[in-house]
Amino acid sequence: MKSPLLVLVQWIDACHAPAGWCFGESPQVDFDPVYTAGFLMSDTKKGITVAQTWFPEDCANIIAIPKGMIVKMTVLGDIK
Repeated sequence: MKSPLLVLVQWIDACHAPAGWCFGESPQVDFDPVYTAGFLMSDTKKGITVAQTWFPEDCANIIAIPKGMIVKMTVLGDIK
């Protein structure tokens, strides 16, 4: 069985504002990109799923990323 594609995904993750009182000021949050590398298990209109571990009968450590959060996805290849 051919492996799924290996991909590197750059995406913006949701984050929590700092805890505590803001005293009328807007909380400071950063929307820095994060990077996920793995096997592209699915790619739909709504989002993708990427698995850290794959073998022909199964996969593990799956992350789902909504399409609206993806900045860039680069195909790294496959393991054949």
